Amino acid sequence: MKRITIALVGDFDEKIHTHVALNRSIEHCAHGLPCEVEAKWIPTERIVSMLSGPLNYNGIWIAPGSPYKNDTGVYEVIRMAREENIPIMGSCGGFQYMIIEYAKNVLNMKDAGHAENEPDAIPVISKLSCSLKGQHELVSITDKSSWLYDVLREETVVGKYYCSYGINPAFQDALDKLPLVFTAFSPTGEVRAFELKTHRFFKGTLFQPSLDSSEEHPNPLIKSFFEACR
Repeated sequence: MKRITIALVGDFDEKIHTHVALNRSIEHCAHGLPCEVEAKWIPTERIVSMLSGPLNYNGIWIAPGSPYKNDTGVYEVIRMAREENIPIMGSCGGFQYMIIEYAKNVLNMKDAGHAENEPDAIPVISKLSCSLKGQHELVSITDKSSWLYDVLREETVVGKYYCSYGINPAFQDALDKLPLVFTAFSPTGEVRAFELKTHRFFKGTLFQPSLDSSEEHPNPLIKSFFEACR
């Protein structure tokens, strides 16, 4: 049976329940696939070695848990995956950093950054109007041609979160231009998911699919990501 290897880029901590949930969701979603799935955590302080030679991974998942110990390295991994058409998914902090990388390197917003840890940057990612730590909400999928709708076949789904930051509404229009598309929104119109239409798989969700996965009901978005990595 073919094996696919996924790089989990993030600073794993067994005390962070979202990291534990991510590991468990991989176990749930690997069952039933026509391939074996091997996932390896890549600490952000070791990203240099990851980038220095041939990439031995079929896909990359930018994990929750920002700010990272090596933010610059995380942006470089995202850029590599975008430019080399490598499947990459970001959830929570991964979603945020993928948006910043795109703003910096595609939209030429060189000073784009994260309000949580870059006070002098253009705050493309800013504090949410209400914290979503440990919260859930109804998410509207507005793009019927999107990956989300294609996989879930629902216009409204429940998103589960553990974050306090998201896309700054002041920059929403500037970012939401083809080929980058915002595909899902909160009840108040805040962005909850995006995808890059010209890429094999460059997609992010502010909600965490891994928090909505179980042995009985593996999360279909994670399974779809694995299938794309084949």
